[in-house]
Amino acid sequence: MTDRLHAWLEGGYVGEFVEDAGGRVQLRYDDAASDAPVSLSLPRDGSASARAAERFLDNLLPDRREARDWMRRVTGAASTRTFDLLAAMGGDVAGGLVLLPTSERPKSPAEALLFAEDDAIAYRISSLHQDPDQWWERSEPARFSLAGSQPKFALASIDGSWFWSNESVASTHIVKPAHRENRGAEAAEVAAETLARQVGLDAPAASVLEVAGERAYIVERFDRAPRPNGFVARLHMEDLAQALGLEGKNKYSIGAKPIITTLRQHDPSDGAAHDFVRQLAFNAAIGNADAHAKNYSVLLRPTGITLSPLYDALPTRLWPQYDQQLAMRIGGAQYPQELTHDHWSKLARASGLDEERVRGDVQAVYDGVAERAETAWSALDPDQASRMRDLALEQTAKIARRSP
Repeated sequence: MTDRLHAWLEGGYVGEFVEDAGGRVQLRYDDAASDAPVSLSLPRDGSASARAAERFLDNLLPDRREARDWMRRVTGAASTRTFDLLAAMGGDVAGGLVLLPTSERPKSPAEALLFAEDDAIAYRISSLHQDPDQWWERSEPARFSLAGSQPKFALASIDGSWFWSNESVASTHIVKPAHRENRGAEAAEVAAETLARQVGLDAPAASVLEVAGERAYIVERFDRAPRPNGFVARLHMEDLAQALGLEGKNKYSIGAKPIITTLRQHDPSDGAAHDFVRQLAFNAAIGNADAHAKNYSVLLRPTGITLSPLYDALPTRLWPQYDQQLAMRIGGAQYPQELTHDHWSKLARASGLDEERVRGDVQAVYDGVAERAETAWSALDPDQASRMRDLALEQTAKIARRSP
């Protein structure tokens, strides 16, 4: 069993996660490490809460127990313990970290390239359509771990070809095959990301990947930066459950107010907090009821934090089988179609944000979504495009200047 994970942050050795005999996990920063913290919940002064390091690591793994069990079987990990799974697959995770069971520096990317053939990529997509817990394949050398409940896998695009990611070769894209029952999910998520950019939000480039007869949503990673040599560098980020030092299984019980409070503590300009409100407003306006705390992130730099670009913006109201209550209540409102300016004002006052600025930002987002309701969803099947138009107008009717 593994009780030690060596951590590399953006290519530099940052320290080690250590689990003692009593099961307590600590991050011991290396004296020579850069000033940037691994997590807002793991400050360099050692004041982290008792379970912050354990929760941070656990949040790097898939949510579902069945996916973790499959991960253990495929990799031969000693158990489904967080340390054992990350020792096997922590080479390519969210953000700038690489987690390894030894302190040996990873190889150079050129020494670790592993080509991903189209048939193998198509097989991964097909397999995840059939069994959403089989995120990995025994015959593939990929070494990655991604969080969440929706099945996904990582790829690295280098000079126009796909490669499997590992500790040396950082992934550039995430591939998410949609559940079979969610007709149009790939096109809907691409449309949502495109719409977000049109209304002024930062969102990554996304498209529908078609390979060897299989289809999946594919998105460019925003926690990566190009290098002159054709590879990419890892940039550090964490989701807001990690930033708050909370367990991923409680992601639906983390409200907007504690998130805003944490963002304001680490960004006195309030820029990150207002960006979060704008993303929250966009998710409500398109009917994304699944926008929980792990679907928002911060980028961590030595000089401070910024909110990450928008991601996982799927309009879940398009599929009636899903819970339609907002993952985060806004000023007491439980459903997106209930929201008025009063709810957003209430959130602003409770969080200490400038009320007029919040109302103006929300107005602009809602106006943008409503103005594009006729065209934003045109890539979907006609019946779904019509339904999304109607939903968008319903959800923005009490705020946007345009009404249905």
